[in-house]
Amino acid sequence: VKIETGAFKGCKSLMRVKIPSTVKVVDDSAFQDCELLGELLLCEGLEKIGKETFRGCQSLRSLKVPSTVKFMGEGAFRRCIRLMSVEICEGIEQIGETAFRECQLNSIKIPSTVRVIGVGAFFNCEQLVEVELCEELEFIDDSAFNSCLSLRRVRIPSTVEVMGVMVFVHCTQLVEVELCGGLETIGLQVFSCCKSLQRMNVPSSVKKIEACAFQHCFQLAQVELHEGLERIEEKAFHSCVSLKHMKFPPPSN
Repeated sequence: VKIETGAFKGCKSLMRVKIPSTVKVVDDSAFQDCELLGELLLCEGLEKIGKETFRGCQSLRSLKVPSTVKFMGEGAFRRCIRLMSVEICEGIEQIGETAFRECQLNSIKIPSTVRVIGVGAFFNCEQLVEVELCEELEFIDDSAFNSCLSLRRVRIPSTVEVMGVMVFVHCTQLVEVELCGGLETIGLQVFSCCKSLQRMNVPSSVKKIEACAFQHCFQLAQVELHEGLERIEEKAFHSCVSLKHMKFPPPSN
């Protein structure tokens, strides 16, 4: 069973929805702009949430994504501006582009089945304080956590080798970042304008720090680099005005 594209789009008086276990797909824009939809129950059995399916459901406050869901499409819950609590169960493999953009999440745990976090998935989630990324995650795409203004700590698991550009740019309250061995490239502007970041330990697995990676990190005072690093590109630490201690790896023989 499938709920077709735009089936309930713009039903502005709809307040409660239960998607039964017989439904496998909720297609694109099916409940888009249902502004009073405050209660949503997705039952086990659902496999796919389409593009912009619940976009603009401004009254939705909490959500549980069942374990049978494997794919969440672009902008699935974008601009659900009161959405504060989301539980994503083990099973989903990819969180789509801008899936939770402009939501008001306080915290999120990305389950170990997720391999990819899409472009701008949590862009401008201004209330997001805590993110838990599990081992087995492989790629964090461009601007995934761009402008998460309340985010304070993040740990990048060892299974992530490369991140997209501007992943954490403008995370102005980000104080602590743990990069685990496995990461090979710190990408373009990844931590640019993280004004509260104070120290950075770059693991030995990192071969390249790309342009502007840490530019305008005004509180960054200590950076430790390890053997294995091959290249630091232009403006990587531009305007790091508090930088006092930079430890470089010993020269290779």
